[in-house]
Amino acid sequence: MTHTAHLSARSRALLDRIDAWSGASPLRSVLVRVAVTVAGPLVVLAGVAMLVLPGPGLVVIALGLALLALEYEWARGLVGGMGRVASWARRAVLPKDGTAGRRLLGAAGGAVFLVATTAITGAVTTYVGSQALI
Repeated sequence: MTHTAHLSARSRALLDRIDAWSGASPLRSVLVRVAVTVAGPLVVLAGVAMLVLPGPGLVVIALGLALLALEYEWARGLVGGMGRVASWARRAVLPKDGTAGRRLLGAAGGAVFLVATTAITGAVTTYVGSQALI
């Protein structure tokens, strides 16, 4: 595995430990690479399916990409990009230097977004389920 500077120290330490464990023998190294290469895309595909089926699709996709990031540099870049987007969204909704009213508005807006997307997902799932019975 190659490690890049854009990872946090904690992430680098975890990857170093996994690398040391898998590099203890050639067979273990190959088995880890094969397991990551097979399981990662399967987890990502399960997450994509959960976008239209019940389940935490985006979370499962992120977990699949994190699994792939154990071995592949392109996946590390995607996971790092997702972290930057999540950090930007958190700063936009809940700014540290914002007034109390601004932070309350951001928290309320985030809660409304969460409830609305959950309701829409439930409505779509109910509609698709009722169509299957007809």
